[in-house]
Amino acid sequence: MLRACRVAAGVALGAAAFLFLPFSALASPSIDPQAPLPGAADPNATRLWSVWQSDGTAWLAASAGDAPPDGSVIGWRFSAAPDGAASESPGGDLPAFETACGKDAAASGHKRVAVAVDFGDGDTDAYPGDQPPAQGVLTCVAGAEDATAAQLLAAAAKVRVNGQGEVVAVNDYPAQEKGGAPLTAPVPAADGAGGLPIALIAGGAGALALLGGGAVIAIRRRAKPSVPAVR
Repeated sequence: MLRACRVAAGVALGAAAFLFLPFSALASPSIDPQAPLPGAADPNATRLWSVWQSDGTAWLAASAGDAPPDGSVIGWRFSAAPDGAASESPGGDLPAFETACGKDAAASGHKRVAVAVDFGDGDTDAYPGDQPPAQGVLTCVAGAEDATAAQLLAAAAKVRVNGQGEVVAVNDYPAQEKGGAPLTAPVPAADGAGGLPIALIAGGAGALALLGGGAVIAIRRRAKPSVPAVR
């Protein structure tokens, strides 16, 4: 009987303590309305384009000013980088050079490089409200032997760079990035040393034909006998 009374008293005290707890202690933790939801894009995170080069088994961080050699595979990726440094390499399977460029050798003084572009994840990398292109890019580009990774990208897509030469937009993505200047890929030199452009050769041939025709007309005019004037 005494034990039952003690148990009842303990329950009563516990109930009384619960009733007198502050309401804030019972309420759910407050949520900052400005904080991004778990897994959602952080509007304040740094976002950037980064370049990578394949070693055949994995992506290795590279620089926009690097000049990858003939037969290389480079990848560009747009991603959120909270610490301001490249953190995400291009997604998907690692592309093979032969898949994009085949097995033909580059022309003399040129190089061929496979260029892949990954526009990032729409949920974690894109700016809030922005949507990356549905398809990435994988193509083979030809350039001069000293062409940089950024110049090779410009041969595969429309590129804008800032004053430091950093890529800020590829094919106008991200859409909210309006700055930067267009980067134009340098035109590779013509094949063969001292070769003349086809247009120049064609123009020269046309000029020679006109000169030849004029010479024939002049010869015919001189060869025509003169008729004595009638007095």
